Amino acid sequence: MSSIAEHIFPRVVWRDRAKKLWNPIQKKALKNRPEERVRLRVIEHLMQAGWSKHRISTEESIGEMADKEMRTDIICYNQDFEPKLLVECKAEHVPISEKTAEQLARYNQKVNAPYLLMTNGRSDYWYVIEDAKPKAIDREEVPALSTNEVNTLECDFKYWCDRGFAGKKASPELRTWLTKTLDGLCFPEEENAIQFLSFGQGPSDVELSHYYRIGSLSDNKRLAVTTLQTAYGGNRMIIIFNKDDENKAVLEINLGLLFDDKKGNSSLYDKSGIRTFDLGKHWNLQEKNSPEVIMEQANAIFEKHVE
Repeated sequence: MSSIAEHIFPRVVWRDRAKKLWNPIQKKALKNRPEERVRLRVIEHLMQAGWSKHRISTEESIGEMADKEMRTDIICYNQDFEPKLLVECKAEHVPISEKTAEQLARYNQKVNAPYLLMTNGRSDYWYVIEDAKPKAIDREEVPALSTNEVNTLECDFKYWCDRGFAGKKASPELRTWLTKTLDGLCFPEEENAIQFLSFGQGPSDVELSHYYRIGSLSDNKRLAVTTLQTAYGGNRMIIIFNKDDENKAVLEINLGLLFDDKKGNSSLYDKSGIRTFDLGKHWNLQEKNSPEVIMEQANAIFEKHVE
């Protein structure tokens, strides 16, 4: 079944110009690792569902087995601080297997939570303990695990800043544009249209590893689109052109320069080098900003300038 973490993004912070994940439970910056991203996305959902962060633990030590320390991913406690839910998280690319279930069962011998969840951020597997045995259930069968009021999700500019999609130096006009554009870009109806893409050193000094909206142009051509904040609060739109499973070009749009109507606001990187140009001569991004139009307009640029 689909995941409670779908369309939920972890918070990020910058430390020494390096982007880190932010754990709101431990109040600590962490390395940007695949399993950590899933764990933090689940925590974000639980807090939105009304669970107090003061009753959520992460990486809690529950003893040793075969001389190896056992640490849980997430335990949620009720108001009497009794374990209510035990969660085991895997990275998105790791399938949930029988081995995962065995690990969760071993951990729950120590925790004794009545509800169990295994997730990789794409698929969830829920269980209830009946007669000392786990029984698979649908998410709809899980009762409201928290008695607190559900927090209404407001994806305002601060929300996108906290998650690395927008930078604080944006002008008022750009803030409004980003909030509207990201609402359409990051909540698609299609499953798995949002993916985290990892990159090494990119063509510029912008950290490209981030969540992207993926769109197919044809059987062998795809685009990946996102906006992201820079280390100093700037704003970029990044569009990556992929053909035959190989990244052919990157379009980097400096949204701050574009909205200030300054020239040289965009750069196209491919094997032939770097071309800097004024995007406004090709595309009115300020108005043509739906996901479909973004991909259509970007594709026209790539078709004209990339072999």
